[in-house]
Amino acid sequence: MFLIPYLHNVTRPHFPVGVILLVVINLFVFFGLQQRDEGRYHLAFEYYSQSILPRLELPAYADYLKKQRRADDLKKFEQLSRHKEALPYVLRRMDKDAVFMRDLRADKIITPEHEDYAQWRQARDYFERSIDSITIERYAFDTDRPSWLTAFTHQFLHGGTGHLIGNMVVLIAIAPAVEALLGTGLFLLIYLLGGLGAVALHWLIVGSGSGLVGASGAISAVMGAFAVLLYKRRIPFFYFVVVYFDIVRAPALIALPLWLANELLQMYWNGNSQVAYGAHIGGLLTGGLLAWFFRDRAAAQLLPEGGGEATKENEQAVAQASLQRYLAEARRAMRNNAFEQARRAYAKAARQTGGDLVDWRECFNVLKLSPGSEEFHQAARAFLRLRADDQETQSFVLEVFRNYVALAKPQPRLDAELLVQLSERFRRHGCASELDRIARLLHAISPTDPRCRDAILAAASAHYGSGDARRGADLTRLAEEHPPG
Repeated sequence: MFLIPYLHNVTRPHFPVGVILLVVINLFVFFGLQQRDEGRYHLAFEYYSQSILPRLELPAYADYLKKQRRADDLKKFEQLSRHKEALPYVLRRMDKDAVFMRDLRADKIITPEHEDYAQWRQARDYFERSIDSITIERYAFDTDRPSWLTAFTHQFLHGGTGHLIGNMVVLIAIAPAVEALLGTGLFLLIYLLGGLGAVALHWLIVGSGSGLVGASGAISAVMGAFAVLLYKRRIPFFYFVVVYFDIVRAPALIALPLWLANELLQMYWNGNSQVAYGAHIGGLLTGGLLAWFFRDRAAAQLLPEGGGEATKENEQAVAQASLQRYLAEARRAMRNNAFEQARRAYAKAARQTGGDLVDWRECFNVLKLSPGSEEFHQAARAFLRLRADDQETQSFVLEVFRNYVALAKPQPRLDAELLVQLSERFRRHGCASELDRIARLLHAISPTDPRCRDAILAAASAHYGSGDARRGADLTRLAEEHPPG
C-alpha cells in the first residue's frame, strides 16, 4: 500500500530552508561524491585479484565454512569462486561474515607464523584502504563496525538513482509542512535524530553482517512527526493498493499506524530483501515520539480548519479594505480638484477585487475622461474580464466595451484571448453589434488565429438573427478567407 498526503494552506507561510538544504546535500553527495565510487570499486577488485589475497583468503574462508559445517554456504561460495568475474560477489559474501572477518583482521586466520604473513598483511591493509576510499563503503553504517559518524552520514547516501529520487519525492511532499510547524532548527533535529532511531532499530533487528544507507529512515521520522503534529486535522491522502487508487480525507494521525502496519507487513513478506524495513519503523516511531512534545508549538502555526477557505476569505477582506481606501483617496482628490491624483487612485481601486458595480462604474466614469491614459486602458481591460453573468454585470460589461472601443486613444488595446472571451460572452446574449466589432478587431490583430473564423461566423449569425442579412453576408464572406482549422 502507498499512502501519501498532499497539502495546501494548512500551515502559516514558511520558506522551507531546511528541506532545500537536505535535498541539495543529498544530490551533491550522490551526483558528486558517490559518482567516483564505481571506478574505485573497479580498481580495488582489480588489485585484489592480482595480489596474494585470493590465494590465501579464499581457501581459508572455505576451510572456515567446513569447520562451521555450513555446507550450503560452502557450496555457493565454491560455485562463485570458480568464476573470476564473480570475485566482487565472492568478497561481499566473505565480508558479510562478521565472525570470519573479525578473526581475519585480528590475524587469527592468516597468523604471523604463516610464511606469507608479511606480504599478506601489507596487501590486506592496502586493499582495506582502497575500500575505505569509496564513499559509500566509508560512510555507510556497518553493524559490525558501528560508529557515531556513520550513524549520521549513512542518511545522505543512496544505493542508486531510483533510491534517491523516491526518497526526495517523499521528503519534498511531506517535510515542508513539518518544517513550517516546528521551525527549521527543530525540523532538522528531528530529521537527524530520527535517522539515529532508524539505525538503532535496524541494528537491533538484523544484528551483525548488515550495512545501512539512505535517507528513508530519517524521512520516516519526518512522516511520523507529520502524523503527530497534525493530529486530528483532516487532510487529503492519495492512496494506492495493488491496482486501485483514490483520494480520501482523514485525520493525519491515522497515517502513523497505517504506515507502521505497511512496513511490518512488508518486512514479514520480504524479510530478505535489500529494503531496511526495520529502519523505516524505527524512524516512524522516533519522529512521532519526538514530535509529541512539540504539539502545542505546532498548533500555533496551523491555519484554522478549512485553511484554504479561511485564507481566501482573508484575502478578500484585505482586497476590500484596499479598494475602500483607494476610493476614499480618489474622492478626496476629486473634491480638491486634484484630477491627476484622483485618476491614479481610481486606477488602483479598479485593480482590486471584491468591489460592486457601483464602485466599478464610478471608477470607469472618471477614468474615461482621460481616454489616452494607461490607467483607462488597464481599468477597461479589468472590467471586461469580469466573470459574473448576471444581467447587471452583463449590462456593465457592454457599457464598458462600447465606451472603450469608441473612446480609447490612440486605439483599443485588446488581445486575442480577451476578444475571444468577450465573443463567447456576447454570443450568449445576442449582441450583434458588439460581436461584429469583436470579430473585426480579432481579424485585424490576429487573422491567423483559428478562433478568428468562429468569432466572425458568430457575428454573422447574430446579424442574420436580428434581420440584418446584409451585414451577415458581409461577415460570411470575410469568414471564407479563413478555412476551417
